[in-house]
Amino acid sequence: MNKEALLQKARNYLNDDLKSCCKQCDEIISSVVEDEIEFRSSNPSDCCLSTAKSLLHFFIEEYEDGKYIATKSAMFGDLGEIRKDGFERRYQHNIRITDTYVAAYNKTEGEYLEMFSKRRYASYDSFRNVRNRQTKKK
Repeated sequence: MNKEALLQKARNYLNDDLKSCCKQCDEIISSVVEDEIEFRSSNPSDCCLSTAKSLLHFFIEEYEDGKYIATKSAMFGDLGEIRKDGFERRYQHNIRITDTYVAAYNKTEGEYLEMFSKRRYASYDSFRNVRNRQTKKK
């Protein structure tokens, strides 16, 4: 992936956060993307990729002197939120960046699988049925 494509992907991912962004934020995003492109072009070994991933998690956990505590599964929320609200929130986020609800579900399920090494739901139909039951309860 080239720099412009990755930069656009990052901006799409940060969609809501960028609405109130300043010039410095855009410079930070560009700098991070440039560093990522350089890292990818160096053909890192598996141990380097693992180290980089762990380092990213370290920075998230140490963000602002501990005022913000995140887990490795931060995209789904804290541990208490992962099973229910976290998956739903991530699905809602993915709806904005995909073309269909099924694509958003598949993307969310893929992220969940990568994070926890197991699927959250057996299928889109299973997810939809659970979601419909929860909606009716509210």
